[in-house]
Amino acid sequence: MEKVLKYSCLPLRSPPTCCMSDPAHPHILCRPYDPPLSVCFACKGQNLNGSRGLYFYCATCNVEFHKDCHKFQPEIIHPFHPSHQLTFISSPNHESDDSETSKAAGATHFYVSGGSFLKCKCCLRLLGKLYYHCSTCKFNLDASCTINSPPSTILHKKSHEHTLTLFPRRLSLPCDACGLSLEDTADHVYTCLPCNHMVHRKCLYLPRVIKITRHPHRLSFTPALPSGGFPCGVCRQTVDVNYGQYSCIKGCPHAFHSKCATRDDVWDGKDLEGVPEDPDEDTEPFTKIDEYTIHHFSHEHFLKIQGMCNPSDRENKFCQACILPITASDNYYSCMECDFTLHEVCACLPRKKHHPIHKHPLTLLHPFPPKRYDLWFGEFAKGMVKCSGCHRESCGFIYRCSEKNCEFQLDTRCASLPDPLVHGSHPHDLFFNLTKGRCMGCKSYNCSPYSLECIQCKSFLGLRCATLPSVAYYKHDKHLLRLCYGEEEEEEEEEKTTKLKYWCEVCETKLDPTEWFYTCDEYCNVTVHVTCLLGIDMYMKPNHIIKIYDNEVEIVRNDGNFRPFCDQCSLRCLNTLVFRSLKGNFCNLEDMMDLWSLESLQERMDKLKKMSEAARSFTVGVRDLGNIGTTLKRRSRRIAHNCTGQMLFRRNGGVPEVDGGIMSFAIVNKSLMGYPASIRHVLL
Repeated sequence: MEKVLKYSCLPLRSPPTCCMSDPAHPHILCRPYDPPLSVCFACKGQNLNGSRGLYFYCATCNVEFHKDCHKFQPEIIHPFHPSHQLTFISSPNHESDDSETSKAAGATHFYVSGGSFLKCKCCLRLLGKLYYHCSTCKFNLDASCTINSPPSTILHKKSHEHTLTLFPRRLSLPCDACGLSLEDTADHVYTCLPCNHMVHRKCLYLPRVIKITRHPHRLSFTPALPSGGFPCGVCRQTVDVNYGQYSCIKGCPHAFHSKCATRDDVWDGKDLEGVPEDPDEDTEPFTKIDEYTIHHFSHEHFLKIQGMCNPSDRENKFCQACILPITASDNYYSCMECDFTLHEVCACLPRKKHHPIHKHPLTLLHPFPPKRYDLWFGEFAKGMVKCSGCHRESCGFIYRCSEKNCEFQLDTRCASLPDPLVHGSHPHDLFFNLTKGRCMGCKSYNCSPYSLECIQCKSFLGLRCATLPSVAYYKHDKHLLRLCYGEEEEEEEEEKTTKLKYWCEVCETKLDPTEWFYTCDEYCNVTVHVTCLLGIDMYMKPNHIIKIYDNEVEIVRNDGNFRPFCDQCSLRCLNTLVFRSLKGNFCNLEDMMDLWSLESLQERMDKLKKMSEAARSFTVGVRDLGNIGTTLKRRSRRIAHNCTGQMLFRRNGGVPEVDGGIMSFAIVNKSLMGYPASIRHVLL
C-alpha cells in the first residue's frame, strides 16, 4: 500500500539534507506530520515514544530519518577501524519490535557484564545515544567523532620538521612532548615513523616561550635536557630529561613539566615567542633620604628607623601593613609627624610581586584599593578587605592582581610566605603545590582556600595557620610567648593526666595540649589559646572606621577596666577588639555581619511584600479606572462651582488640573474616599 504523506518543506535557517544524496546536489528533507515514522533508515529504529512527527523524510530517496539521525550514513568505514564496516546505532530510547535487528545492531550493548560503560575508541568518552558499532570486533565510535574526525596528517614546523600521521591505536608509551602516557588520554596520537616520534595532538601546539610567576625569568620549551635530577617547579616531582619540558632561557638550573607549566592556574595563556621582554620595573617601596630616614610610598611624611633601645615606646603600637603589634625585638619605622608605623621588614616589601599561587603579578596597594568587600544583595563593606589566600579580613596593606577583571588579592602575611617554607610545625620543607588537604594546624579540611604541602609526608598546612606569628606579646608576661605546635599524645595514663593541667590564662578554661597554643619558654608556665591572645579578628586595625550596610563601625581595643556587653550574645566582650556602632557593640566581625545581613534580608522581604500588596491593589483598581473617571467628571463640576478662577480639566484618567484658580486638594481627595488608598495615591 502506497504511503500518503502530509509534509511541510518550510525554509529553515540551515535546511537538513539527505545523507544518501550527492553532496554537490543535496536533497532537502521534508518534515512530515502524518502518519508517524515507520523505520529510521539510518539507525533502523522505530518511532520515538511520545514524539509523533519529530522526523524527516526524503521524497526523492523515499527514506525516513529520526530528527538526529539524518546526518549519519547507515554504514561507514572509518580510519580508526578500516577492516570492517561500522553500523549506525541509535539510543535504546528508540524502541523497536524487531529484537533480531536490535540484537544484530548491538543497540543493547551500552555496558559490559562487569558494569563498566562502553567508551568511544576515538575520544575515550562514554558513548552517547548515537554511535557506530562493529559487532565482530566490539568496536564503538561515537557519532560526533565521525563528524569532527581528526585530520589524517598534520604539518607543524614549530613542533616537528616532518609531517605527522594520525595513529589510531592507543599504546602504553610516553608522549615525547610531555612524558605522559599515550594510552590514558582522550587526545589523539600522531607519529613520525622515520624519527620514532609520537606525541599527543595538543602537545603539538604547546607554546614555545612562556612566563610564569614561579620563576623570575622566561621559560622555553626544550625537547630534552642534559642528564641530571631536576625537580619540577610546580609539582616538585622529578622531571624526565628525555622528554619535553620547560627550562629557563638564562640557564638557571630549573625545569618544569610541560603540562604543569601550562596549567590554567599557573600560566596566563600568553605565548611570548618573538615578543621582546619588558624593561625591569622599579619595585623599590621607598626613597632613602639618609641613613636613618626614608620616604615610603604609602605615607606622605618621612619615616625614621627606631631600634630596640626604648621598649616602652612600643606600647600600643602596631604596623600599618601587617596590623601586628610592634614587639620589643622588632626594628620599625615611625613617622616623624604622626603615629604611622611600619615594621622594618614590612617597609621593605616590594611594590611588585610574583606569587606562586597566582598566575598574574601582584601590586602592593595602600590605602584600600577600589575593589569592595562583597556582602549580600549587592551590598559592599568599605574600609576593609578579604585575603584570597587565607580568607581573613584585614585593614592593612594588600597585594592586588594587576590584570583587568581579576580580583585576586593577598595580604602582606600570605604574600610574604616563601616557597619553600621552613615551618616550626613540620620537619620538612613545605611547598605551594596548589593542592589541599587536612591542615596540620587546625585539623580542618576547610582551613584556607590555599595550602602548603609536604612532598615527603603528603601533609598540608593552610595559609590561615601558616601565617600565625611565631612569637607574640602578652601584657601580663614580661617575656614573649612562643607558638607551640601541640604536643603528641602519649599512651601512658600518667602523661595524659599531666597534660590535662594546661589552662588558658585569659579565658581560664582547659587548654587542649594537642592543639596550637602560645606559651612562655622562660619557666613562667603561661599558656594561652591562640584566639584569646591574638583575637578572632586579629588583623583588623584598632581606632579604624569601616562601613557595613551603610552603618559606620568603629574598631576599638578591649583593654579597659570595663568590658562592654555584646548586643549579639548578651555577654561580656572577651575578645581583644570591640566593634562599636549605633546599633550596639559586638564581640567579633562575623557575628555582626551575620546579624546585619539577616536584618537586611528582612527589610528587603518587607519591602517586596509591600510592593506585592500595592501591585495587587493596583491591579484591582485598574479595572475600576473607567468608573473612577466617570465619577471624577461629575464631581469636578461641583468642585468648579466652589472655586474662583478658571478651571481646566485634563482627561488623564479623570484627574483635574487647576490653571489660575484656587482648588483645595482635600476636596478632590474627599471625593475619592470610597476607593482604596493605593488608587487615591496613584490618581492624586
